[in-house]
Amino acid sequence: MAVTTMVALLVVLGYGFVRKGLDGLNDVSAVAARGRSVDGIVLAKDKVTGPQGSRFKRIEVRFTTAAGTSYQFWEGGDADVGDAIRVHYEPGRPETASTHSETGNRMGYGMLALVGLALVILMPLVALRLGWEGLRDIRRTVRKQSASSPAHGRRGQLTDNVK
Repeated sequence: MAVTTMVALLVVLGYGFVRKGLDGLNDVSAVAARGRSVDGIVLAKDKVTGPQGSRFKRIEVRFTTAAGTSYQFWEGGDADVGDAIRVHYEPGRPETASTHSETGNRMGYGMLALVGLALVILMPLVALRLGWEGLRDIRRTVRKQSASSPAHGRRGQLTDNVK
């Protein structure tokens, strides 16, 4: 039961990775096709502790669209506060803003989608494999018990013990 629950959770997580990766790739393509690039300013930097004590740096960036609207976002990076940094975004969708290159974003989102796809495909296969091994072990145990039982003959049939 615990294995089944874990497999189901990993499949759902994998599906989420696939969706996020494909959505990200779509955003990167839209920015590449219709995107704008403007200079932004680094407002703050921070170090974030991730799982198992890993640490990564992120920056808060403010940029102003061609329409004159100002937006802020956090993203992984290592620029200093006050630095000018290039921001790429799709007009009308400031949530697509990124300071990373198109190639870097494609690689990141592509890897996320591939990892998700691997989880969605491989986890059920792992569960099936574990299930088959479990059934094989049960059959072996039953065969050993039947063969060693004194009330059974050579082929597992009951024998007459009457004298």
